[in-house]
Amino acid sequence: MGRQKIEIKKNNRKSSLNTTFSKRRAGLFKKANELCILCGAEIAIIVFSPGGVKVFSFGHPSMETVLGKFLITKDGAPVPEVANGTVLSLLDAHCELNH
Repeated sequence: MGRQKIEIKKNNRKSSLNTTFSKRRAGLFKKANELCILCGAEIAIIVFSPGGVKVFSFGHPSMETVLGKFLITKDGAPVPEVANGTVLSLLDAHCELNH
């Protein structure tokens, strides 16, 4: 007997919600890491906890590197939000929290 398919629906019980979130987040980060190793992909993931209190991130080779590439337009100019500092201030805040 193999794994059974579970119905995907919102869980309203706080204790099981937090447990499910933690397990799923760990699984997501593990799969992202495997994709980086197997394919050489560069990945950035930002996840907010169910209550929005905690922020979790995964970046390979780093969040800064991947977001830096993402926030540059095709012609090499920064995205307008980056040019005026909005996104960079958010990125700086993220870096300070994780270092």
